Amino acid sequence: MKRFKSEHYSSASRKLKIIKSALECFNENGFTQTSIGDVCKKSKTSVGSVYHHFKSKEQLAAAVYLEGIRQYQQGFIRALEKCKTAKEGIENIIRFHLDWVHNHQDWSRYLFHNRYAEFMISAEVDFEILNEEYYTKIAIWFKKHIELGNIRKLPSDLYSSIIMGPCQEYTRIFLSGKNSSNVDTASSVISSAVWRALCS
Repeated sequence: MKRFKSEHYSSASRKLKIIKSALECFNENGFTQTSIGDVCKKSKTSVGSVYHHFKSKEQLAAAVYLEGIRQYQQGFIRALEKCKTAKEGIENIIRFHLDWVHNHQDWSRYLFHNRYAEFMISAEVDFEILNEEYYTKIAIWFKKHIELGNIRKLPSDLYSSIIMGPCQEYTRIFLSGKNSSNVDTASSVISSAVWRALCS
């Protein structure tokens, strides 16, 4: 049993290494110009090892996207669920989002530019599964604070627009290198504006 666990961990670790190397290659050269050979060279793995985990370059590119989304969503939920007050929760998720973009600019660029890439078609089911769990947990947290009267009751589609709209716009500006405000300032100002829009 210990050997099985060790082999499983080794395989999972190797898979993640391939994914992270592919992320670098795709960001540096673009999907079309990147070859499996480039990924092998970057990850120091064999062609056979890459194809053991991924059937094609398209599947690998989709896996890179899903891994980035998974890491982002897990961190987002942790940032939200540890907060006891509604105000703290709103501030935390905005801070988390902007910090994550700042600290993971490689993932952020890839996610920002490839949501509707052709290679994502094969990953739609997996993407929907991730989103279903993610949005269910967010809805539970919001429902509790709406019922307590801490957050205004609004049509459900407006919450993401009010909260993530400003974050996504700042992300776009930040990733283009055109931001004049740093992440700390943006987090503080956006958090205050969003809280004023949502508080009861």
